[in-house]
Amino acid sequence: MRFIHLADAHLADNSTFSDDLGSFIRKNTWQSFENIFATNKDVDFALIAGDLFERSYFSSKDFARLFTIFEEFGKDIYYVTGNHDYFDSYNKIFLGQKPNNLHIFTSEKLSMFENERVRIYGLSYTDRIYAGDFPYDISLDRDYYNILLAHGDISDSPTNYLDLDKDKLSQVGFDYVGLGHIHKARSYKNIHYPSSIEPRSFADTENFGYILYDNGKLSHINSNLMEFKTFDLSYDDFADENALIEYVNQNLSTKKNILRLNIRSRDSINSKNIQNQLRADFSYVSIDQSLDMENLSRLYPNTLLSKFEESLMDKNDEISKLALKLGYDAILRSKK
Repeated sequence: MRFIHLADAHLADNSTFSDDLGSFIRKNTWQSFENIFATNKDVDFALIAGDLFERSYFSSKDFARLFTIFEEFGKDIYYVTGNHDYFDSYNKIFLGQKPNNLHIFTSEKLSMFENERVRIYGLSYTDRIYAGDFPYDISLDRDYYNILLAHGDISDSPTNYLDLDKDKLSQVGFDYVGLGHIHKARSYKNIHYPSSIEPRSFADTENFGYILYDNGKLSHINSNLMEFKTFDLSYDDFADENALIEYVNQNLSTKKNILRLNIRSRDSINSKNIQNQLRADFSYVSIDQSLDMENLSRLYPNTLLSKFEESLMDKNDEISKLALKLGYDAILRSKK
């Protein structure tokens, strides 16, 4: 038995970035999603664990594109909704036109689809908040391979989402628990999060893609097309601008890079020139020319600056701190 498990595609998401970058992210997220289904037509079925799309921005044209991808995939797809694509009268109109191979869990109550010797259990959101409890007292038929599909939070503290107890869930006896929601690849015994299929911000720094289950073997496939990268660099560590640019370019990935470059420099440097030579699809360059006032004398040993700092080094009162700050400023502004 072979299947794929993905979650948190967030197709048609409304980006907080500029229009150009937002469009770039949406375009590549769609392409990433298409690639997953196009390259896995040899599996038996697919699992989608919620937040497939952003319901507020998902149009009839988007539904048509989504259904074409599913029809071309050809195999059965089992889908639970999450807090971003929750099932109600809005998307019920469109999902009522779904292809026959798409099987949707439409209730907050646990239900089941059967596929030969496999049973897939699932429950969906019907609102942005999930207020119910998971039924841990379910009885499973061991003659089947039992899968649970859900969009939830394994957390010690209550949330507005489906709260799941990983210990209780493990004891129910599911052979595979496929979850979505946290956008990170994590596993707890038989419980698995695949991560989101693509990063969506500079906070997303892990591997992204989906899980491939192949006759008992689990693999996390890093299929993401994009990568967000942040570099915090000091210009003093490089011979010149070209050396800094070369370092950054050599450390970019082979994926489509969205780059944030922060440079600390005492010298005046051309951020536009640097930006134009970076091998990134999108880049943000900021120059910080403020000096680190703490232990500044290390940069200028055996000078008036270092002697002044030494005279106040052991004093920690507010007056001495203010004197140190004002003294730094006066010395650095001096022409001699």
